[in-house]
Amino acid sequence: MEQILSQDEVDALLKGISGGEIEEPEEQIVEDTLEYSKYDFSRQERIVQVKMPAMEAINDVFLRSIRPSIAGTLRRILDITAVPMELERFGAFVRTLPVPSSLQIFKMDPFRGHALFVIEPKLVFAFVESFLGGTGARNVRIEGRDFTGIEQKLIERIVNLLLNDLQKAWHSLCPIKVHHVRSEINPQFAKICEPEEVVIINRYEVDMDKAVGSITSCIPLSNLESVKQKLMTAFTKDQSEEDMILKQILTENIKNIPVDIKVNLGQTTLAAGDILSLEKGDIIQLDKRKDELMPCFISGVRKYMGSPGIHRGNKAFLIKRKVFDQEKD
Repeated sequence: MEQILSQDEVDALLKGISGGEIEEPEEQIVEDTLEYSKYDFSRQERIVQVKMPAMEAINDVFLRSIRPSIAGTLRRILDITAVPMELERFGAFVRTLPVPSSLQIFKMDPFRGHALFVIEPKLVFAFVESFLGGTGARNVRIEGRDFTGIEQKLIERIVNLLLNDLQKAWHSLCPIKVHHVRSEINPQFAKICEPEEVVIINRYEVDMDKAVGSITSCIPLSNLESVKQKLMTAFTKDQSEEDMILKQILTENIKNIPVDIKVNLGQTTLAAGDILSLEKGDIIQLDKRKDELMPCFISGVRKYMGSPGIHRGNKAFLIKRKVFDQEKD
């Protein structure tokens, strides 16, 4: 039988609560009903996209290198463009990768950790078909199959070009040695860092007529901690191999240009009558002594100072010093 309070008991109870003689029970707080959620201050949900001028310069050199490398290997015309660099969490990046994907894990010594090259599957099949003499435009069923041994062997040729060009691109900032570690197909087995770590994503879009795909590099930001400050500062790009060859050609061509060279042995003033009376064997007194340095003119510009003489029976000029200031030297 339920116990029911009388009116007097109810009044006494209300009086005790209002007077503070009876404590009110604390109401249980349910977290699900609250309007706030827990936040971990050690983890930032939003990644700040910082500027890395040196890394952008490296990517530019790398882009200009892989374009002729891949085109020359495939023996066909293609276009490669770069997508702006992004910072992203590795876990979010991996979730966007299809299966199968050509995942190439490599090491960048002396940096710690590993990095990753991702080649889209449709681009892999286009590369393989081009290697075998096809057009690279054939539609291939991607889902539900793995890369064959022949396909993996052929794609290694492209991977070696990428690693070699990446090593050259980094040489200007920090000389590194890049070497291939292993290949994977499933993104779950290509764990180069923890899912929460921030990675640098550089994507390069490859256009082969009807076949279009991307090659993506993924480098954990923690791997580059030793050169992080250099990456965020302005950076002067080093000359590419093509620039160095062009410079060498221009230098050789300049060296082979014929120029006039004259040495001023001295001068004097003679009367017209004395000049008319000159005969073979006469001696003309100049204003220069034998031991005094004489100027040498290259195309009319004084460049050197030296002494005249005889070398192996031939008239010669011994250069003693170079002229840096036309007015003082």
